[in-house]
Amino acid sequence: MASQPKLLKMNKQEKVDFGFCMSILIPIMLLFAFIRFIPIIQTFVISFFKKSMIRPGQSFIGLENYIYVLTDTEFIRSLKNTFLITVFSMSLSVLGGLFLASVVNSGRKLMKLWQALLFLPVIVSLVPSTLMWKMLFDYNIGVINQIFNVFGIQSINWINNESLVTVPIIVVSVWKEMGYNMMIFYVGLKAISRELYESAALDGVNHWQRLRYITIPQLKPITLFVCVMAMIKFVKVFTQAITMTSGSQSSGNTFKTLVYYIYQQGFSLHSMGRASAAAMVLLLIILLLTALQMRLSKED
Repeated sequence: MASQPKLLKMNKQEKVDFGFCMSILIPIMLLFAFIRFIPIIQTFVISFFKKSMIRPGQSFIGLENYIYVLTDTEFIRSLKNTFLITVFSMSLSVLGGLFLASVVNSGRKLMKLWQALLFLPVIVSLVPSTLMWKMLFDYNIGVINQIFNVFGIQSINWINNESLVTVPIIVVSVWKEMGYNMMIFYVGLKAISRELYESAALDGVNHWQRLRYITIPQLKPITLFVCVMAMIKFVKVFTQAITMTSGSQSSGNTFKTLVYYIYQQGFSLHSMGRASAAAMVLLLIILLLTALQMRLSKED
């Protein structure tokens, strides 16, 4: 005799609880689909059309938008800039977050206070915090250049040099996200059984061996999550770049990233088709990088 569905086997209270959960989950999932999946589908469709933001009408042009984007020198330049920022920012923020989490987890005095202070940049608005770092890196009045001058090093024009402005942008990005990574790693460290460390101590295992053979393997799922989230955030970097390289202190040459390229195509050049094609390329890059990280994690 075929087994009955689990829903029919529920008692009255379980059915009430199940209905209550569904009444909460279904509206949330519908809202998520409305604000996430539907815009993605619309963007994908628009990417095959010649569509202006300021003129009515549209015409189907197939893959022309993708061909234009992938052969555009400005897109290649934006891709290189984004790749550079993503690699360094992700590496430094993940390693820095793990280090800070291990320090906070040491149980020393005032660690809770330091934990709150280190998490503070995460909740600070990105625009004013970027402006603060921009002042620190300023050629004339910046504290960083003044420190260099004390040691006999000439001031460096960080903001108006495209090859150097990546440094303050990476610094802002790492400073902003490292506290978040610290908290995630801190939760992971707390979940590791103390018995593993006690057994290792009895066997005479030193600090670096405990880190290599106990801490890092136990944190593998957490590390994968942190790396994927950091990669997605830094691939979409926009505010730091545009805030750091625009305004009276800058030359006016905005440091271009992939998101800025999409913004420029859509809102400056009014080409929604090309902007949509660039957005779909960015989505594909994020999906491929995420799949690659998960694949490498499974192989390890």
